[in-house]
Amino acid sequence: MIRKLSAMVLVTAGALTVAAAPATAATGRLVLHGAAVRVVIDPGPGCYGSVTPYSGVTNDTDTAVTAYSGSGCTGLSLVVPPGGSATGAFRSVRVLS
Repeated sequence: MIRKLSAMVLVTAGALTVAAAPATAATGRLVLHGAAVRVVIDPGPGCYGSVTPYSGVTNDTDTAVTAYSGSGCTGLSLVVPPGGSATGAFRSVRVLS
């Protein structure tokens, strides 16, 4: 009985730990160059898109981001490391952290 109770407590504690872990934002700024410059401070996880292509991405965050040729984070992709930048015609950028 004690073994079963201990196992249940461990499973419950593990489930609570996983449930309590929120998605975290990247720290820093993501600069999306285009017709208008878009600066995202501490970008949260997700896909950042544009109707007109971005001409470049400057990643001044602490995590890699992925730039995509298509909208909705689809198409050809290029990983932009922390502190890096890329030029090209990008329609969306994904932040994973």
